[in-house]
Formats: sequence, structure tokens, C-alpha cells
Amino acid sequence: MTILGTFEDDEYRPESGTLIVRDDGAYEKRGPFSRHGSKAQPCGTIVRTGNGWLEGAAGPGPDVVRMEVHDSAPEDDTADWADVVEIPYRSLSGTVGLGYATGGFSGDLLALSGAGAHRVRVTRRRTGEGAWGDRWLLRFWPADPFPPRWLKRRENAVRPAEPGWDNLFSHEFGLLLRAVAETREAPGGATSESLRQWFVRRGRGDWLDHSVRDRVPVLMHPSDVARQLGMPEPGTLADTLDVFVAVGALVEDGGSYRKPEVQPNPEDVIDMTARHRDRIVWQRDHDRFSEYAADLVSVALWNGSTQTLSSVAERTLVPEADVRATLEWAERQKLLHVTGSLDAAFTMAL
Repeated sequence: MTILGTFEDDEYRPESGTLIVRDDGAYEKRGPFSRHGSKAQPCGTIVRTGNGWLEGAAGPGPDVVRMEVHDSAPEDDTADWADVVEIPYRSLSGTVGLGYATGGFSGDLLALSGAGAHRVRVTRRRTGEGAWGDRWLLRFWPADPFPPRWLKRRENAVRPAEPGWDNLFSHEFGLLLRAVAETREAPGGATSESLRQWFVRRGRGDWLDHSVRDRVPVLMHPSDVARQLGMPEPGTLADTLDVFVAVGALVEDGGSYRKPEVQPNPEDVIDMTARHRDRIVWQRDHDRFSEYAADLVSVALWNGSTQTLSSVAERTLVPEADVRATLEWAERQKLLHVTGSLDAAFTMAL
């Protein structure tokens, strides 16, 4: 095994939460292997690939990204990495670069061993304790395409079902719930002062005092909920904490707020239209299943269409119950068409 070339960027800042590697000057506009050939979530749980493109699930960065070209499969040195997946990549030009969602490359291009089929081992871990950025290592080598395989995961591929309070109201109110969750370990818990300091650290020091009456709702406004409960309408963002307590989305204990052990679903405690109810349920399932469903699309795309629940579970490191639930959701969303019983061999088609 010989390294034929390398590229590294120590300050890569992903756009729209997406790490992008793509061919230079060659792309496929249509078809299942094109970037927009599926309605599946772009990055999957770690990465998705096709003809001349790779998209990785990233945060705000900055990320450290290293790419290597090998003449054959590299040795297994993945022990220190949190996420590991091997997946095909078909190059149309034989040259790739680390790029951005809006176009352009972050630096020099990297020559592969030629155009055609490759495999890429993608490894990922945090750059440091509490850091926002990730360290990536992508190693390419020539290989015939066969289905991707996930070798390590830092977290579950299928998320726990969240009630969806942050999908009911507009961004400011969802951010307040996030602030409560992230300040629960502060001295005294998530008090008004610790919440205020959370916003200060993010350059939003006076947000708790902002008027909320003119906020455009996503589905509903906290004032609508307050009226249902016979409560005073909240005037500021801080006032909406009482609304969240009243509906059971938060618990107040001596001036400190926290999420209850079991948070109710909005549609179970608030009167809402059927359209709003359907939207909340749809978004809840989408948040839970969409990333892993994109992994299943990748398996089907790269010659892995015939499977069993156990083979998919082993290939993707996901419990069989989650494989079943995600396949059923993906078929309802028309991301995949499943032929055959999930209790025996079945075929996944795009």
C-alpha cells in the first residue's frame, strides 16, 4: 500500500452543515448517481456519495480535513476515530477537491489514481473536548463498487422520538428550549440569569427581553396557547417560559427550569388544526428517520438492493427494529420501494 497524494485544510468551514468533495469540471446532471438524483437527506448519518460527489454531515466548523489517495486499501487504523464508513465513489474526471455548497474549492486539487470506481474510507471525530468542529480523514483507493459498510458510530443512527415543541413555534422559542437544555448543569440550574448569560455568549444578550408579539409563527404562536389556557399573553421571550411550564414542556423548580423526564407531544395537550397536527407528526418522524433512510438509499444505490433485516442491521450498525421502522418510513416517503417481506429477503429499489 502506497500513498500517492495528500491534501489538508486545517480551517475548513462547511457551508450549510455540509462537507463537500467533488470532481473537478465533471458532473452528472441527472440519474440516481447525481447529487440531486434522490429526495433523500443529502449527507446521511455520516456521508453519501455518487458520481463525482461526496457530501458529509458537518457542523459549523472549523473542521480539519485531510484527504489521501492510496494505490490499494489502507491498513485498519480506525481505533481512535468515532465514526467510520467505507463507501464507493465514482470519479468522472480523476481529480477531486474539497469544496463548498456555493461552489469553488478550498485549495489545491488532488489527483486520484484515475477516473472510474474508487472506495473511500471516511473517518470522523471531534477536534477536541467540547469543540464544534470535526477532524476528517478521507482515504481513496481504486475498487469496484460494492455496498457501503458502517464500521463505527459515535451515536445512534435513528434518533429518539422528540415531541417537536421546537417545530411548533418560531426559531426564537426553539432556541429558548435549547438554552434551557444546555444550561441545566450551570450553578443553580437553568435560571433566568444563566439563560441570559447563554444568550450573551452567543452575541444575543438582550433576547430574553425581546417582544414576542410580532414573531411570525411556524405553526402556532405561544400567545395562542396562552389564550387556550386562560393565561396572560407573554410579552417577552422570558415570559414564554411560563407557557412551556403550563403545557408540560418544561418543569419549574425554585426558579430553575428543566425538561421533564417525559415531555408530552404538542398535539396531545394543545388544540390545533388537523393540518398542524399532521405537520408536527410528519416533522417528528422526519427528524427521527431521514438521516438513516439516506444511508439505506446508499446501500440500495451501490449494488446492495437485496437484503434481509439482519444483513442491513449488520452492515449499518443499527438494531433490526430501527431498520424496520426506517424502511417503512422511507417507503411511505417514496424514497425506496421495498419488494418482499421484511421478515425474509427483500429488495430495495430507488
